[in-house]
Amino acid sequence: MIQINRNGEGELYVPAGHDKTVSSRKMYYPGNGCNKVDTHVTTFAPGAGMEEETHPFSDHIMYVLKGKLEVRQGGKTIGVISEGDAIRIPAGDAHQVQNPGPEEGTFFVVTVPPVS
Repeated sequence: MIQINRNGEGELYVPAGHDKTVSSRKMYYPGNGCNKVDTHVTTFAPGAGMEEETHPFSDHIMYVLKGKLEVRQGGKTIGVISEGDAIRIPAGDAHQVQNPGPEEGTFFVVTVPPVS
């Protein structure tokens, strides 16, 4: 069955290991019948970030909708991505995202397969 996700729908949560000012909104994921992928929209407040993390079996694709985000690995900056940019983080690669800018940074995340 085709599902439409309207603006503002989906559970809002703070991902584990992220600053309290980071918010994610679930879109399509195993809990609502999308068993092969997990998608959400995440917003980092200015200065917000996350701990470095690794997903051993899942690729991440992040597409920036608004603002700028610094992508780090092993304590080093590997790039700054901004509106219209995308990044793929292969399964098993450590990664960390920080918002160095003065405005919110918002991105769409696709995780394949979903993190269990």
